[in-house]
Amino acid sequence: MIRKRIASGTVMLCTAWMLVACSNQVESQGVSWKIESNLQQIVSRPESMISSNPNDYIADSPEAWEQILNTGEDGLNVLIQQLDSSADNGLKEWLMAEASTELLGERNPVEHWQSGKDWLRQYKMNEE
Repeated sequence: MIRKRIASGTVMLCTAWMLVACSNQVESQGVSWKIESNLQQIVSRPESMISSNPNDYIADSPEAWEQILNTGEDGLNVLIQQLDSSADNGLKEWLMAEASTELLGERNPVEHWQSGKDWLRQYKMNEE
């Protein structure tokens, strides 16, 4: 009788942990999708494409930029992961680094950076 209760309790506990893990994974995928779709919206605005200033892209898509920033700490983790895994170092990576600096606020250890990958390199050096 006691063994059945222990086994039943163990199964319930394992099920609960699996549901929590799946829920966190789905939430992370949702944040990742939200960031990616908003970044695509920002970089593909025809009005912005005449400028070489990344801030013009942000200014032309304030709603998309705000949605990225509204992802909070989860979004920061996704941005850093995506920036780290990106093979490129262009506008999109610059935007990811800029969003990361805004999400970090005063916790941002990098003062001067030239590109998204430059910011990430300095950020990682300061985090270690």
